[in-house]
Amino acid sequence: NLKEECQILQASLECLPTSTSHDISPWSSIVVNFNCTTLAHKDLKDQLLCGVLVIGDCKGGDLCFYEPGLVLPLRSGDFVAFYSSKITHFNLDFVGIRISIVFHSDSNIQSWVHNRNGWIKNAFYR
Repeated sequence: NLKEECQILQASLECLPTSTSHDISPWSSIVVNFNCTTLAHKDLKDQLLCGVLVIGDCKGGDLCFYEPGLVLPLRSGDFVAFYSSKITHFNLDFVGIRISIVFHSDSNIQSWVHNRNGWIKNAFYR
């Protein structure tokens, strides 16, 4: 459903010095949260999308999106991708074990894409 966004994220990865394929493509980073609830926030440094995979056996812990007024009752194995820098999000309290694996890419990767973090004209960079 988010083909264009995934292609943009993947293209950013392909110009990195260690541009080998990895299991979390098209994202560059992963965070594992164990039994965490979050306050309402936006991830202002995320590039485009983040993905959240929920694992565990719990009641509650729903993922909430403030601006559109959505509450997603994600359960073990459910995955959702969304614009984490544009939508205020948080998860509700829960009982049990809840692990969320968050896939994301830092927006600063664009500095590497455009000018290799200022090294593109350096004689020692190849």
